[in-house]
Amino acid sequence: MAFSFKSIFARKSKADLVTIPRRGFAIRGNTVVNEDSAMQVSAFHRGLIYVSTQIAKLPWDIKDKDNVIQEGLTSDLLNLAPNTEMNAFMFRLSIIQNAIIHGNGYAEIERNTLGQAIALWPLRSQEVELLRTPEGKLLYKWIGGVGSNTVYLQPRDVFHIRNFHTKDGLNGQGVVAYGAETLGIAIAADKMASGIFHNGGIPSGVLKHPGTITDEAYKRMKESWDAQHGGRKTGGTSVLEEGVTYEAINVVPEALQFLQSRQFGVLEIARFLGVPPTKLFDVTAATYSNVENANLEVATDTLDAWAVNLEMEADVKILNNRYGGRFTELDLYAVFRGDMKTRSSYFKDMMSVGSITPNEIRSREGMAPYEEGDNYYIATNNFTPVDRMNEVIDAQISSKTAPQTPAVSTNTPAVEKPSKALEEAAIMFLQKK
Repeated sequence: MAFSFKSIFARKSKADLVTIPRRGFAIRGNTVVNEDSAMQVSAFHRGLIYVSTQIAKLPWDIKDKDNVIQEGLTSDLLNLAPNTEMNAFMFRLSIIQNAIIHGNGYAEIERNTLGQAIALWPLRSQEVELLRTPEGKLLYKWIGGVGSNTVYLQPRDVFHIRNFHTKDGLNGQGVVAYGAETLGIAIAADKMASGIFHNGGIPSGVLKHPGTITDEAYKRMKESWDAQHGGRKTGGTSVLEEGVTYEAINVVPEALQFLQSRQFGVLEIARFLGVPPTKLFDVTAATYSNVENANLEVATDTLDAWAVNLEMEADVKILNNRYGGRFTELDLYAVFRGDMKTRSSYFKDMMSVGSITPNEIRSREGMAPYEEGDNYYIATNNFTPVDRMNEVIDAQISSKTAPQTPAVSTNTPAVEKPSKALEEAAIMFLQKK
């Protein structure tokens, strides 16, 4: 898709430019492997959609050096709408899919008179080339303006996301080009299967004649058989003449379905895209435990790398952040958060050391904050507000160091027991009487 309004600071006309080469589509045998044919391979289609949507759905924050989220126009470009014609989700979807398929995803950065980014306009990857001037300066050549005019853009005005396979660090190499062998096999297998099954492409049997028949007899026999049993006409009765016999052809079902070759193709495509086969709906060897591990692996090994790819390009060309300060961050929490039990344990541990507040937990879980939910807590016997920790500690110290006051008894004092000598004297006195 081409857009008419572009940055007034970006364009220059140049002559005698040297094109920096990149690979496009490929031909394997009689199979053309390009964007459209590759998308007909279900495994590749699913993998491409999975990777791009997982990144497109994430919050993309702008933060200062103290890690505080900043709001404003630039934040809206990344999170809401990069231009007046699409939302941020579709923009990221487009640029990542182009980077995977073609190796490069491009967008022109529209700036105001102060040089601040005010819009991002996607450019078709097939219409953009990297060039060098005779002086060695890098330029982007775009053929797709009004009237298909050629426009030359400065590197600072092109948001450029490259695929991870690159030979020079400038051009990315697309999966469709360097994965042509695997995709070509998958495309050819699908076409072969379609040809076999279309209108009963495999014969159910052959007619045998003991001798030699004329061309006219052959033609008449073939037309008669097709008329009676061709297409969907099955189960009828055949009358054979002149010694003609019928021999059925048995076909192994696995050969018709190409099960092994197709499963191998899914695994190869999963490797090219950096996702586990379960994300391409291949559950051949899936169990609950390895699916959980696969979710974590795809987040750390693939999605996080794409996130850093986008963040660094935005830091340099949108925030102009070459010397520190503000930076962008794609929040991967939605991908990493795991199940309810795992999240509950994580938040409890974070809260027990005063690293997160109840309201921050509620915000992560999509719930509204509550009053006094911004206090930090540290686990003692129970959770204690951080700002009252000194009071709690002082009270505990005082209780251990204060002098002990003797207990005052409220009982009547006990009468002293008379001595044994006094008791004996009293007994003798009573006996005399």
